[in-house]
Amino acid sequence: MTKRRWCVATLALFAACSEAAPTPTDPGPTPRASDQADRVFWARGQGPALPLGVMTWHGGDVLVASKTFAIYWGSDWNTPGFAGDKITGLTSFLQGWNGSAYAGALTEYSGQNGQITAASTFLGSVIDPSTAPSAAPGDASLIAEVASLVPVPDPETLYLIYATTPRGTAPFCGFHTFGTYKRHPVQIAWIFNLDGDGSCDPHDSFTTHSQGLAALANVTAHELAETITDPRLLGWYAMTGAGEIADKCNFVFAAATVTFSNSTTWHVQSEWSNTAYNAATGALNRNQEPGCVSS
Repeated sequence: MTKRRWCVATLALFAACSEAAPTPTDPGPTPRASDQADRVFWARGQGPALPLGVMTWHGGDVLVASKTFAIYWGSDWNTPGFAGDKITGLTSFLQGWNGSAYAGALTEYSGQNGQITAASTFLGSVIDPSTAPSAAPGDASLIAEVASLVPVPDPETLYLIYATTPRGTAPFCGFHTFGTYKRHPVQIAWIFNLDGDGSCDPHDSFTTHSQGLAALANVTAHELAETITDPRLLGWYAMTGAGEIADKCNFVFAAATVTFSNSTTWHVQSEWSNTAYNAATGALNRNQEPGCVSS
């Protein structure tokens, strides 16, 4: 049986290796095909036209205090030459999101379960050395991967899957999705290996991060912000057309760097603010609308 190496940050005293749980037989539903465009981080020059105007609430929950867990899928993650600064960097990224001014940009939004806060807990990570898919898998396969590692998924957690799979000809850099496993809600983000991928490169010349880490961090910021505000497609998105809060500001950088609560710095895209839009402040998106902010 394949063993998977666990690195649980928040339970340091118990960090150890553990065998994975069996693959589930009831991986849960796939979201409606019409919802796909809302969930995708489009590569440069790809995707539909951006909708105009503000984000609107669609009656559902948000992640009031988010949690994150990272899954590194593919045997190359055990190779220092491939992993480089990516695992340690993403750990710092997800830890520093908590209480950051960048996370605070999302606190203007609320759902039926309350107001979003800047609180976020990084639960740890695991390397799954089994062969990663050759292309982006379907939702059922992603839910099965999470369930094999986390038998009881946490409904407030985004499970981030960083694959060794290159993007190839896919028009997107990553996406977020959701489903249910044994009646437990599951939120997942899939992110390709973006090493050397010019169409998903944020062009970070402002930090010392490798290109691969910078690209993964930028997509992570996009998908985490969208999951917090629209975890199950009943949260915040544009009334017409495809557009969640990160889509409206895709590859828009209101600031060269943002500093997280653990003093790490990142070159990550801005997020859409209805408040800034209504006040005619914030950076312009590709529709030339103000409203893209980094804090």
